[in-house]
Amino acid sequence: MSQSIEGKKILVIDDHHNIRTSLKLSLESEGCTVKEAGSVQDGLLALGKLKEDTPLEYDVVFLDIRMPDGSGMDILAQLAKYNLAGRVVVISGEGSVSDAFKATQFGAFDYIEKPFTPERIMVSATRCIELNSEKQTNKILRSQVKQNNIIGEHSSIQAVKKMIAKVAPTNGRVLIQGESGTGKELVAESIHRQSPRATKPLIKVNCAAIPHSLIESELFGHVKGAFTGASKDRRGLFEQAHGGTLFLDEIGELNLEVQAKLLRTLQGGEIIAVGSEKVKVVDVRVLAATHRDLEGMCEQGEFREDLFFRLNVVGISVPALRERASDIKALSETLLKQACKEHGIGTRQLSETALKSLESYSWPGNIRELKNTLEREAILSESNSIEDIQLQSKRSKDKTNPVSAMTGDGFGYGCSDVLSWQAFHQEVDKEYIKYVLSKSKGNVSEASRMLCLERAYLHRLMKKLGVQRDIVVQS
Repeated sequence: MSQSIEGKKILVIDDHHNIRTSLKLSLESEGCTVKEAGSVQDGLLALGKLKEDTPLEYDVVFLDIRMPDGSGMDILAQLAKYNLAGRVVVISGEGSVSDAFKATQFGAFDYIEKPFTPERIMVSATRCIELNSEKQTNKILRSQVKQNNIIGEHSSIQAVKKMIAKVAPTNGRVLIQGESGTGKELVAESIHRQSPRATKPLIKVNCAAIPHSLIESELFGHVKGAFTGASKDRRGLFEQAHGGTLFLDEIGELNLEVQAKLLRTLQGGEIIAVGSEKVKVVDVRVLAATHRDLEGMCEQGEFREDLFFRLNVVGISVPALRERASDIKALSETLLKQACKEHGIGTRQLSETALKSLESYSWPGNIRELKNTLEREAILSESNSIEDIQLQSKRSKDKTNPVSAMTGDGFGYGCSDVLSWQAFHQEVDKEYIKYVLSKSKGNVSEASRMLCLERAYLHRLMKKLGVQRDIVVQS
């Protein structure tokens, strides 16, 4: 993964003790601090007093939907009220499209069905932390820049500024490419602000943060009754952006079916809401961004080549931070000043030694990692001068981490002599379901009750894992 979750604070709100324990063990094995709450009331107490646009005490909240004393949706609604729902990962044993839809409406980052694997949890937690960190970084940078005054004087970033100035006054589509954390969203905002559409909406959507089953509805809207949970007509993001700009971040995460519908819209400016046959015409400028190799994905059949060419009318490549090390000083001074202001601490200054450390580091996480590093140093520094910087390259790997010990990097990449997390836990799930079925004498309804799962969901899981009830009973 591109960012470690070591040291992050996680809150798990779920009435099932075994679920909380499983999440706690998985997350603590990666160095997280985990707090548990077994009810809606305890969850609200753990969250404390909520304030608008104020960061939560927790980096991620894993939230169950159905609990004895109420619904997790009530907690999510409270968080959404204060623009804090983006740190929530909803977990549910029901697998309800209606719940997933409501969670997305409230702004939850992700929706996970039970049972889940530790790998799925880690991926979701990491992506949630990364996305919210990137949003905070962009918010800080936006507070420091006006129009196209993006921080940096290196020739590579100057080239980006010149390209923005050229393309902004037009209606041309732009594909913004670059590593995670480089500020692609900031480029999109700068293009919009300098365009004739500046007074119209700029609608932003992270394609990676919306379940595949809901992305079509999010983009194109739906009519009442189109699916379970669609209680009224809803305008999609294309309609909301009419006359303005739609920024599709992480465009490479769209599935092929949605890619085809997006292509149709780009070709004719027409949309059809889910469940409707009525064609609507929209006037929207589309900007897209990705950290993935879309051309390589086209060759692998994972991304439509015709869509790639439609999006890539003008391409802007945002340089990695290591490619413009001369800008690190200016960026660091800005980000450090903002961190001190945000946390209400005194002024901090970087020593020459600390600055040289920053300038010589490779910054795999780019500006986002720089921001996090400076924020940590500002908080932990015992004097106004930061003399030394604790960088990732200086930290030794945790040799006691059982996951790292088995797989080398925690998720099995480059490992050939053990099962991946997913394969291992599928085997565990399979054997445990067989064990519970043997205890229930093959009664699936009783087994689903013992496992705290919906009967239909258990049937689907048995089919997926190849568990045959008759064979289990006979054995």
